[in-house]
Amino acid sequence: MAFRLAAVVVLVLLNGFFVAAEFALVAVRRSRIDQMASEGDAGAKVVKAALRNL
Repeated sequence: MAFRLAAVVVLVLLNGFFVAAEFALVAVRRSRIDQMASEGDAGAKVVKAALRNL
């Protein structure tokens, strides 16, 4: 019983994390990401690729 409860809690927390990550990608200004990527920012390039696959 305790294992099932712990598994449910972990899954709910993971779901919350992924929802927050998706919301952050949707809310980001694409023009700023494009600018940062063109300036060579590696993180912006990763975000730009993630936005293409969203």
